Amino acid sequence: ALAVLRTRQNAEGGFGTWTASVQADEFASVYAIHLLLEARERGENVPFDMVQRGLVYLQQLATSPARDLPTARARAYAAYLLTRQGAITAPMLASLRDTLDANHPKEWPHDLVAAYLAASYQLLKQERLAAGLIDGPLERLTRADTPYRYEHYYDPLVRDAQTLYLVARHFRARAQSLPASTLAALVTPIREGRFHTLSAAYTILALDAYATAVGSAAIGKLSIAEIGPDGNATPLGLPDHVMPRVPFSPDAAKLRFGNATNLTTFYAVTEAGFDRVPPDKELKAGLEVLREYLDMTGQPVTATRVGDELTVRLRVRAIDRTVVSSVALVDLLPGGFEPVLAPSGADGEGGVKPGWTDRLGRSGSWRPVFADIREDRVVLYGTAGADVTEYTYRIKATNAGRFVAPPAYAESLYERAVRARSLPGRLTVERPGK
Repeated sequence: ALAVLRTRQNAEGGFGTWTASVQADEFASVYAIHLLLEARERGENVPFDMVQRGLVYLQQLATSPARDLPTARARAYAAYLLTRQGAITAPMLASLRDTLDANHPKEWPHDLVAAYLAASYQLLKQERLAAGLIDGPLERLTRADTPYRYEHYYDPLVRDAQTLYLVARHFRARAQSLPASTLAALVTPIREGRFHTLSAAYTILALDAYATAVGSAAIGKLSIAEIGPDGNATPLGLPDHVMPRVPFSPDAAKLRFGNATNLTTFYAVTEAGFDRVPPDKELKAGLEVLREYLDMTGQPVTATRVGDELTVRLRVRAIDRTVVSSVALVDLLPGGFEPVLAPSGADGEGGVKPGWTDRLGRSGSWRPVFADIREDRVVLYGTAGADVTEYTYRIKATNAGRFVAPPAYAESLYERAVRARSLPGRLTVERPGK
């Protein structure tokens, strides 16, 4: 992660979403610097120069004008991180409060921006001011009736997880007195699948800070047993950790949990792998994705020979809406194939070197902003509009056999209910000369 971040930090210390662009992404930059600071606190070897350049960027961002509530939130976030590093931020905090009072007098006292300001004032030993500012976010944290809405890196789970993190870290007594219903409300979006990588990361930070605040009362008092098909129970040993993790047998019929404390306990069951039987239906929920394999003449095919190349044609569009931004399109390669890559450092269209080079040699009307080429898949990131757009790349057959082509899958990075899945396919690869 640190190596990737270094390639995306520009000379001013900010970070681009995909490359070290001159125009840094404000929120992504603050988030990345927060990651660096958290990693350093946990003993990771974080490059000193990356942190220092990042702090310079935070100073510039925190003192720049905020044009709306999301940009004010980013500046409060930046000021909070600067305060954690010992900077005297009282003037920039006061200026930001004046802007919020003038432009968002009703919204901001209950927004995450108020929690950042409260935590900053708490660090500056202005406890009375901090206590008043944290009341609004805390009151909203204990409500479970917030409708889901995502906008620019912000949704109810991002807000609530960051609020809990700040309260647990800087208002420990308030965190210890939170009712069990607060955590229940926090995990409800997770249980319902309304989370993404950003909100998941913030939730992990929040739960870690909360566990530190409430102490180790639960350690050694949780138990779990695996119930087999015959009804016999086999206890599973849990490590002494606030968030213990243990594997169980795939033959288990059920799991039985025990809790010898008065604290509410939550659990998660995780499994990984691929479908044994490919899905037989398309999925269309705000997006549509289609995939075909074409021969040299542009005709769809289901068979080829070792050494031959095929063109993968992906088509994507938004449905029931005009646009879906921040889309990830995942195309798992069929077994026995590898992507055909252009030489590293090739020029883009018109001989201009782009911020990143699409080594798939793209063609078509869809223009991803980034491509992540892995051993078993191609992941494309971009925006889908209401019109059908097309992206093609080439793959080469390297092994003979009959292979299943898993469905192509598209999903909004921050709205998981917006997704699509194509039909699977099958490809037969014959040996040369057959």
